[in-house]
Amino acid sequence: RALPERPDAAAGHVVAARQAAVDNLAEARRFVAALTPPALDGTTLAGALERLCATTSARHRVTARFHLTGVPLPLPTAHEVALLRIAQSALANTVRHADATTAEVTLSHLGDHVALDVVDDGTGFDPDGLPPADPEAGGFGLAAMRARLDALGGTLSIESAPGRGTALAARLPFTPPTEPEARP
Repeated sequence: RALPERPDAAAGHVVAARQAAVDNLAEARRFVAALTPPALDGTTLAGALERLCATTSARHRVTARFHLTGVPLPLPTAHEVALLRIAQSALANTVRHADATTAEVTLSHLGDHVALDVVDDGTGFDPDGLPPADPEAGGFGLAAMRARLDALGGTLSIESAPGRGTALAARLPFTPPTEPEARP
């Protein structure tokens, strides 16, 4: 509807619209914060990945090590969540299927993109010979990883062969913000 012709009356509508926008943005930020996994509460993505590796090593017969390369920059929450979930899924696959003794998780900040590599020394597999995802057996792993990355413009590559271990590489494009997006 049209604004009133009197400037003083129109100003009240502008103030109300501006306040509604501020309130809606605050509510949207609360929703995003609610979607942040507990593992990211109060820590960085690197801290969460380091803790994930320590927990995996303590609970399973796999020595999982974390490495960080590049200069860490604040990532959008969606990137952090996707990379953490991918690392969790990759290590779960390593524990369940690979019969590995070691897994290396590397987070690399590379200027225009961020990379997550998970490499194990397990039994390996033929990536082309995988059966389709089986939701009833909890088998969403690789398909879910790929979907998370696709949604953010990223890529997933897997190198593996029977008897040769597995290397998973997740890449996400990233433009460092001029003003960092802070996670609540």
